Amino acid sequence: MGLAKQDQQAIAPEIDLERMPSFLLNHIVHQYHQTLQSRLKSVGVSTLKMRIVISLKIYGRLTVNELCGYAIAEQPTMSRALDSLEKQKLVERQPSMEDSRLRVVSLTPAGQKVFDRIHPEILRVNAAMMTGFSDSEREAFLASLTRVLANLRQG
Repeated sequence: MGLAKQDQQAIAPEIDLERMPSFLLNHIVHQYHQTLQSRLKSVGVSTLKMRIVISLKIYGRLTVNELCGYAIAEQPTMSRALDSLEKQKLVERQPSMEDSRLRVVSLTPAGQKVFDRIHPEILRVNAAMMTGFSDSEREAFLASLTRVLANLRQG
């Protein structure tokens, strides 16, 4: 059982989690992943694998390092996810034509089919997240999130 808000404030009056952007953003992302994962259970891919498939669909062939940035994963975690996706025949890795030390990753036709299954649900969940927002509120919200990300990247 959690502490009542009054008790929490007595312990740490300077901390109000509900007013901390990082706390709210983490909870939003967590809830988003839970919602999406439950709706896409039948596809059999984790949220990281979904981000990999989406990144490859949007950006085409990517190096593993590029994928780490787009799909938001550390190198060891990405390598394990790619091993699994390769076993599922959803992606393939090949040496880069520009630099033989690099490997590039691309979607297979089966990976494209997974994208086709998950994309509509991703759009639905994102639309549901913005329910009740006017067009101008949505644009202002997205601009604010973009600025927050840019601020963090600078810092």
